[in-house]
Amino acid sequence: MAKAKPKYFRQVERLLYDYKYLDQAIANLEAELEAIMPQTSTSLIKVGQGSTRTLFDTSQTERYGIKRAESRLREKLLEKRRHKKAIKEIREQLTDEENTFIWLRYDLEKTHDEVMEALESRGQPCSRRQYFYMRKRIINKIARYLGLLE
Repeated sequence: MAKAKPKYFRQVERLLYDYKYLDQAIANLEAELEAIMPQTSTSLIKVGQGSTRTLFDTSQTERYGIKRAESRLREKLLEKRRHKKAIKEIREQLTDEENTFIWLRYDLEKTHDEVMEALESRGQPCSRRQYFYMRKRIINKIARYLGLLE
């Protein structure tokens, strides 16, 4: 029976799998944030003519809902930006072998066997045991960098 992976291990793997989608996720969150913000105008002509929606056109409950949604979106946006920056920084510090492994396994989402074959074809043959040790070592290195592992 396989031993369950530690929580940090799964977190790091999820971040590595999601890294390639972070730009799009950030753009989507920014668009969503822009869409919920009340459209205000500084034009003197339009104010008071009912052509623009100001913060005063909404009820207190609606304003609270907008602020709460905005807060959550900003939180998610900051988290995605933080993850992207951290993964980018750690990947710059990894060796070529480690980056190749990350690229094959998490960016291209190849299976373990496909990654081992690809590494072998690149002149980096390794046994199954060495492969999984390397995987664990890389994930632990990233987890330490992210502060998930001491």
